[in-house]
Amino acid sequence: MILYTPLSYEDIHVTDADYQQYELITYQARPCYAERLENGDLRLIQLLSTNPSDYLHEQFTPGTIISTS
Repeated sequence: MILYTPLSYEDIHVTDADYQQYELITYQARPCYAERLENGDLRLIQLLSTNPSDYLHEQFTPGTIISTS
């Protein structure tokens, strides 16, 4: 199989090691990857949803800070 894309090899073939620094969380009943900050809050990294309309919601934008307190 040949994949024609302008993306680099590393952008296409992501390994589990790339996500070891992130936590798999459930945020508003949707699975997400998040990064824990020094103050205990979480920064949203990636939404993992099969529903395309979930990606239109502003609260799931990568970089959004999720308060844990």
